[in-house]
Amino acid sequence: MPDQPAFELGVSPGHLLHRAQQFAAERFSGATGQVQITQRQFAVLSALADQDGLTQTQLVKTTGIDRSTLAELVGRMAEKGLLLREPAPGDARANSVKLTDEGRALHAQAVASATAADEAILAALPKNKRANFVDALVRISKALDPDAKAAAEEKKKAKDKKKKKKKKKK
Repeated sequence: MPDQPAFELGVSPGHLLHRAQQFAAERFSGATGQVQITQRQFAVLSALADQDGLTQTQLVKTTGIDRSTLAELVGRMAEKGLLLREPAPGDARANSVKLTDEGRALHAQAVASATAADEAILAALPKNKRANFVDALVRISKALDPDAKAAAEEKKKAKDKKKKKKKKKK
């Protein structure tokens, strides 16, 4: 068998993203120490703070948490009184998830800590690299969701079509 070059773990994007996630989790845990919330719980609360009443399927897409983990997480958060699950309007098979007053209060309490954690993560980079880093992470995140990519393409086509109509009217 011919000699293959050694795998360089120190420059592997997959390994480095894993290490970066460990770094981010440590910063989040340190910043939110007194708030008693996990990154995933915060993601669910944040998604619902933006759009209360999402179905669990919509929460999966919004947060990136896999379906079974999200179902367990929502169940535990509902037991703690942070969330309320009820049949979704128009689809009794789906659950609509809403923030309770306690969930809204916990989210409000955790936002400053989560922001501080994000700032600590970005502080590890030179100032002139931070925006590009976040842009790269957004691109990777969007690559996970083919529906988002298709929706963005449709939106662009609709926008281009509108522009063409305006030009024809002139």
